[in-house]
Amino acid sequence: MFTLLTILSLCLDSTLTLCSPAIDDTLFYVWSNGAQTPCIDITATVVGEATYICEARTKTFVTTDNLMANGDFENYTDYHQAPTGYTSDYEYLPFDPYGTDLYDQPQYQGKSGVYLLSHNAKHTWRDYANVSPHSGNLFAMFDAAQSGYAWKAGTPENPGLQIRENGLYVFSYWAADLNEASQRSHPAQLQFTIRYKMPDGTMRKEALGEALTLGKDNLWHYSQTFWTSPVTSDSIEIGVEDLNSYYGVGNDFGLDDIIFQMVTLEDSKLIDTDTFRILTEDCTPCQDFVYRKWNDVLFVDNKDGQFVSYQWFADSIAIDGATKQFYQLTDTVNPHLYYVEATMADGRVRTSCVQLFEQFAPSAPQHPAESNRLVLHQGHLYIKTEDAVYDILGNKQSVIER
Repeated sequence: MFTLLTILSLCLDSTLTLCSPAIDDTLFYVWSNGAQTPCIDITATVVGEATYICEARTKTFVTTDNLMANGDFENYTDYHQAPTGYTSDYEYLPFDPYGTDLYDQPQYQGKSGVYLLSHNAKHTWRDYANVSPHSGNLFAMFDAAQSGYAWKAGTPENPGLQIRENGLYVFSYWAADLNEASQRSHPAQLQFTIRYKMPDGTMRKEALGEALTLGKDNLWHYSQTFWTSPVTSDSIEIGVEDLNSYYGVGNDFGLDDIIFQMVTLEDSKLIDTDTFRILTEDCTPCQDFVYRKWNDVLFVDNKDGQFVSYQWFADSIAIDGATKQFYQLTDTVNPHLYYVEATMADGRVRTSCVQLFEQFAPSAPQHPAESNRLVLHQGHLYIKTEDAVYDILGNKQSVIER
């Protein structure tokens, strides 16, 4: 095992991809932010330092019991009633898998958008291949091109179907194209999803792995994906939709052994630990939002109210006590470079462009500096001099009463 520290710089609001150097199909990845992929994308939203740690582990893991109450489709005691443990947005056909073949029953001729259970697909429909389940029964779907879930299991049907915050889960299933006729030119595209209740009561939906487009080989295909739960929830729904929109031209498929289990990595072997230290800086160019009025007053344009605090600088040194929107220059002899750091409500800091102020005459002859003072009146700032009152734009005002 080895440990690698990588230090990277990132500009505010930029996105960076981090990858573990130990990328291998035999390894499993656990990031400190909960992701389980070899690479992650991060977007810098706050200036400062952040650390991301990735552990590369062997894929040896321990799983709990299957949280699907009837994911193997063995719980099937009365073919006249829809099986328990799951539901469907399609119609259930009360087909006796050990009785008369379905296609010999006139009421089912040309039927579409239906599902049933069977111990052999060929026994279900004449155009189906001789596909048998791993054991017991398989879930057979006729033309799933309509909207809705072909199969779905929720907490009401599975009281044990719950998730825990930051819990790692593995989801897997077997699927096969059942149709061996010419219309299978448009095979099903199966997308499993998970819906769960958020703490605020809303439901969030995520994909469980990539969509699986079935081959035209009438063979079972296995799919497995890992998923980390962002919340704790006792209201869950897992289902599969067919993304193929071709209606009446195939979309016939079988499912078997659907499994959703919690994973522990206690027995996995740690291969590599990678630490990424990200230094986020505000790379925004300086901005011209400081204006000069008269000879000796600088002020920040804050008409939009975006700034909440200020710090003025002279020659890169913070000026003690210069923390207002206005700053009155005091050194009229020596040149200085001035700028201000203005802080926004979200904590971000914007820096004004540096301005050089060389020797200048004080504005005292017109507006004696020693008697100038800022006045707040009815929410507006004014500069009161010995002989008049001015707004921040330098417009002379009538005398205001305090």
